[in-house]
Amino acid sequence: MNVSALARRLGISPPQLFGWRKAFLKKQDAVTPACAPAPMVEIVVGEVTIRVGPDLSEAALRRILRAVRSA
Repeated sequence: MNVSALARRLGISPPQLFGWRKAFLKKQDAVTPACAPAPMVEIVVGEVTIRVGPDLSEAALRRILRAVRSA
């Protein structure tokens, strides 16, 4: 939909809607890095896919891999 047409439909001026949109996008750009999910590592063992984050300890990962291999 055209932004100007949407503004008219909502009974506001197009510059007002563009201003709100610009403020929203600016806020999203500022918030996104902090809210972005931590990078994940994907490990495939046979038919099993294991996804782990950077905060998983090596000992925990070893236990998970042992459990998957023994199943």
